[in-house]
Order: sequence, then structure tokens, then C-alpha cells
Amino acid sequence: MLDFDEILVSVKNPQIQKYLEESIKSYQIGNYRSAILAVWIATMFDLVKKFEVLVEQREPTAIEKWKSLEPKIADHQNWEQALIHAAKAVAMISRYEADTLESLSKTRNRYAHPSFDEGGTLFDPTPEEVRYFIRTLYDIVLSQPAQLGTFYVNQLLESLKAPTFFSNKLFGDKLTELKDHVVEKVTRINSKQVPRLIKELFKALSSPSNKEHELNVYCFLVNIWGAKSELQIPSDISSYWNDYILDRELNLRALEVILSYPECINELSEQAQQKVGIAFKDQILNQRRSSESAIKFLAAADIVPLAQSILNEASSLIPLDKILKQGWHYTYLFGDKFAPLFGKDILNETQRALKTRDWDQINRALSLLRECGIWDLANTLSPTEQASFANALIVSLTDNTWETMNLLGFTNRNEIPIRWVKLLLEQWSIQLDRDPRDRKGLPYYLEHYLSLVTRYIDELEDYAKLGKTVQIVAKIISEDSHASESVSKLESNETLWIFWQELLKKYCADQHNNPVGAD
Repeated sequence: MLDFDEILVSVKNPQIQKYLEESIKSYQIGNYRSAILAVWIATMFDLVKKFEVLVEQREPTAIEKWKSLEPKIADHQNWEQALIHAAKAVAMISRYEADTLESLSKTRNRYAHPSFDEGGTLFDPTPEEVRYFIRTLYDIVLSQPAQLGTFYVNQLLESLKAPTFFSNKLFGDKLTELKDHVVEKVTRINSKQVPRLIKELFKALSSPSNKEHELNVYCFLVNIWGAKSELQIPSDISSYWNDYILDRELNLRALEVILSYPECINELSEQAQQKVGIAFKDQILNQRRSSESAIKFLAAADIVPLAQSILNEASSLIPLDKILKQGWHYTYLFGDKFAPLFGKDILNETQRALKTRDWDQINRALSLLRECGIWDLANTLSPTEQASFANALIVSLTDNTWETMNLLGFTNRNEIPIRWVKLLLEQWSIQLDRDPRDRKGLPYYLEHYLSLVTRYIDELEDYAKLGKTVQIVAKIISEDSHASESVSKLESNETLWIFWQELLKKYCADQHNNPVGAD
């Protein structure tokens, strides 16, 4: 059944809506002849108004046709047939739809004038015939917006050759930013002309005038692909992309464009997806490139099987030494997928580097490990390995390794889980007891030590080994002027300076000569 209320609401012009409403009411009370006449008037009036819109939009073909059509309408000179032919000429309706309108015109004439059948009885429309009449005219004309046709498409295709077609400079991995612009232009085109536009755009890609022309065409095609549901475009565009991918080598620009809407990749054939995957490994992974569209593609792995497949292979495709040398690149490319993919290997490499006591190796590995979530990964180690790792960090700190000092610095204390704070302090205390040589280095790293202690005390109350350590430091700085000078620099950090003074009062009150920092 027809939903007459829905049809009436969709027609916005009040005059056209008036005639359409009259047709529907006539049908509902059984006045079928009047229903046909009223909906036909609404349709012809609608075509005239749409022609006027195209003329206002300066559509050349519409202007040309309107010059001969307007006088006929004014003089009532067989203008309905001329209007149907003109609408077909500007691609407002298709050839088939024009034939349908001409056929319905004959039906309308049969019921508008006295016409007799072979038995001499007047033709009388049936309810089914009236419903078909209203439904068909609504689908062909009344439900369609005034849209531009062939000439506009040709003009658009030519305009895309200009480097300045888009006001902003285009980049292959940021074309989606112009989606709204492209959608606005495509919605102005008669839906019957959009498939032709897509076909001609792909033809243009085979021999673009210049790089700017190629990028302009890419921008249109990929945004039409991404907005196909919004534009109500059939899936044929995916077939065009499929053929395009299979017919050419994919350079970085082409790959960036294709990856712009990751979910669209699922619509390609298996063979085309394989080719995209190979190009991604070559252009992005092997050549250490990255782009916004590549990042977006990998981030969509949950809904794009091809992206997930590439992630599954990534750790075997990229050597660890490349990851370490270009860590910033790969963390940017893989985003939150980086740590699950490479974190464990980087942790193992960091443990190995710590044993070498080589600053360069440690800094590089530890910096990347922090990007992966160092403490979450460290929690996966066995208790023995955790103690060893904590001890290695303390040794690295006393070796002046910059990344370790940054990791254990006062400003980072809240980033370290409390169980690791405790473990680090335990290992530091063990190290002091085990090797007296490390005691002399402690004053130089007192800020790091105290930052851990304050965190420990705040959350786990007292630290039993603190007193002994404070006494060791006090003794060293009373005997070593360089150590004393180093500790005095704590004054710039008010929180730690006050805390250090409190520790001296508590644990060194019985000493005759207070060390630097005492009141």
C-alpha cells in the first residue's frame, strides 16, 4: 500500500503539495478520474519549477531549452510533450522515464476527454491504475530534487584539471577533510548522472593532465567512495576501485588515497586486498614511511581484516634494530597497537642493554620501552627477573645514564607503581650494603633516591632501611666537599629540601657535626 502521508510530507512546494493532496483525497473517496488529473497537473507544474531552478543555476542546456519552452507554456501550445523532451535533454529524467511519462500522458488524455472502448462505454480508471499512476509520477518526478545533468558533469570534469579547483593545497593522506565539499557538489548532480561521473573520473586517472589534476580526481573518487551510503550510490564504485587497484602499481600517493576510508577496503576482492597489503608492507613498513591514512587504517584493525593481518605479521616483518633506531616513527604509525606488538621484545632488549652499561644502547632501548608502558611490561617478569631489572636500573642510574635518571626523577615519581618503588629502593639498599664503592655516588643521586622515598613513605608509611642510608649520606658529605656541594643543590627543590632536613634531624641528631642541609 502507498503511504500517502509520507508522500505529502516529502513534497515541499505548497502549490504542488495542494494538487497532490487533491489527487490523494479524490482517490480515497473513489473519484479516480479526478485523482489522475490532479496528480498529472502536480507533476507538470513540478517539472516547470525544476527547470526554473536549473536556469537560475546557469545550467546552459537548461537555459537553451527554456528559451523555446517558456513561450509554449505561456501560449498553451502542446507544452507538456515539449517539457518531457526538454527534461530528458537536460538529464533531469532518463530516456526510459521520459517514455514512461509519455505513456502516462496518453492515459491521462484518455481520462481527461471522452474516450470510448470497443463496446461504446467510457473508459473508467480502476483503483489499481490510479495507485500506479500516483506512485510512478512520484518516483520519477515528484520525489526528485532539481539537479544538474550532463553539461554540469562535463563542466565539473573539466574544472578538476585546474590546480586551484580546491582552495587549499591537497595532501594524499588528508583528502577526507574535503568530504563535505565533495558531497555538496555531487548532491547537485542528477542521480542518473553520478555513475557516469564516476566512470569518467576513473578514466581521467589513467591519463591526468598533471599531478594536481590527479590529486583532485582522487579527492572526488575517494570521498564519493567513503560517502556512498550518504549519497545512496550503488556498490559499483567499489568495483571500479577494485579494477583500478588490480590494473596498476600502487605508489605511495595511490595507497594513501585508497586507505582513506579503511572500512571501504572490505568491499574489495580478495585479490585486490592482497595487492593493497603488499603495497602497504613495501611503501609503509619497509621504507619506514607513515601517513595519516596509514595510521587510521591500522587503527581500524578491529573492523578491517586486512589491517589485522598486517599487524599480525608486523613483528616478523620489521627487525628489532629498525624499531630501536626509528622508534618515534613506529610508535606514531602503530599507535596503541605498538606496545602489544613490540613491547616484550623491547623489554628483553632493554634488559640486555642494561647489562652492557652502554649509555647509547640503554638510552635508546629504555626510551622506547617507556613508550610501551615500561612498568606493565616489567610486571610480566618473574620475581627474580623483576629484582634483577630493578637492580640494573639502579646501576644504570649511578652510571649517569640520562634516560634512567629521567625515568627515576622526582617529576616522574607518580608514574612508577608503588610495588616498583619498593623494589627499586630495596635493590638500592642492597647495592649500598654490598658495594661500598656505590656509597660515594649516592649523594649525587640523592634527589632520585628521596623522590622514591617520599612516594614510599606517603603510601606505605615507614621505610626501615631509610635511617641507615641517611647516615651513610651524612657521613660521606661530611668528608667530601664535592658530595656536600651536590647535596646543597637540593635547596632548589623546596619539597625535597624540607624532607632532607627532617631526615637529618630524625636520624643524625646525635652527630656532633651536622652535615650540609641541617638547620
